[in-house]
Amino acid sequence: MQAAHVATTFDFARDVPGFYYELAFHDVTQRPLCPAPPRCITSQKTVQVHSDGRRYVNDTWDLQCFGHPYPQTLLFNETADNGNLRGYVPTTLIPFLPKGILSDYVFADTVVDYKSGPDGWLLELQCVEALGSVRFVGINMYAKLKTMAAFDEMYAAAMARGLGFWMNAKPWGLSRVNHTDCPNEPHAQSVEAS
Repeated sequence: MQAAHVATTFDFARDVPGFYYELAFHDVTQRPLCPAPPRCITSQKTVQVHSDGRRYVNDTWDLQCFGHPYPQTLLFNETADNGNLRGYVPTTLIPFLPKGILSDYVFADTVVDYKSGPDGWLLELQCVEALGSVRFVGINMYAKLKTMAAFDEMYAAAMARGLGFWMNAKPWGLSRVNHTDCPNEPHAQSVEAS
């Protein structure tokens, strides 16, 4: 499912860091967990190093639900397979859930495709298998610019990689993210929600 060029050209330190707008997603931890359409979803990704020398992504992620921010810190350890990470949530800040409920849980995160540079983007997929079947699939479309061109590129890449099955699923297929009137976003460009 990963684009072939990811294994050979993806550079963890070059292609991950930056501020991203999530332009669309398929992820039940965002919707329907937030019953209103989540807005203003962003991700500030930095590459850091554990005390044992292993690199990881510190992902400061934020979502607005009913006008209130719900930030999370997500951590993704680098693996020997280029573009394949292992994610975990050290402290859950989801209302009504115990803070440590997910701290020992590790999930696969794959960079399915990407584009480098100031107009770059990351198409990520999380997958959880349990009891012999897939229990969770998350598709996240992160872009450095909130433009239709960026969304169109990621959408085409996702369809080419076979992700249409989940993106077209009902009732919680692909959700577009509205980035209008977002108080904590640094860029002025806008993408209409659909």
